[in-house]
Amino acid sequence: MTRLDTIATRQKKSFVRDVVFAAFVALAAVVSITGVGTAVAASSTHVAQR
Repeated sequence: MTRLDTIATRQKKSFVRDVVFAAFVALAAVVSITGVGTAVAASSTHVAQR
């Protein structure tokens, strides 16, 4: 394996790691937005019952 092959392999692995990281960040954002939406709905329901 040449030096260029080694560099290319490392870049591919790095790209896969970056894509997986971006997917986890997107998932965390969706969970966060869902949680905020649930909290807002719960608080507005609580206010409406007063």
